Amino acid sequence: MPLSFRRRPELAGLNLRSRREVRRIAWHFAQRHGTLHAPAFVWILFVLMHVRYQLVPERREYLAITLVLFVVAVVNIRLHIAHYLKAARAVFDRIGSAFPVK
Repeated sequence: MPLSFRRRPELAGLNLRSRREVRRIAWHFAQRHGTLHAPAFVWILFVLMHVRYQLVPERREYLAITLVLFVVAVVNIRLHIAHYLKAARAVFDRIGSAFPVK
């Protein structure tokens, strides 16, 4: 399952700190991908359209749509990180935790 990193072969044989480092490197790679930010752009568009044209009249509907977009964003982030785990593990194996990301 891509939303759980427990049984990923890329993280096999690593301790907790090393696993965290590999996921951090994968997150660094994933941030460079444009589709990672798509849910945020959709949400901003939705908010602007709602403010201008009152797309959803009820506050409850507005909050529900915002919650759904948040869940989509989290799933999207996890999928992007999972996609870059193999490359991140290769970088980690090559240079260790000295990867300059802060």
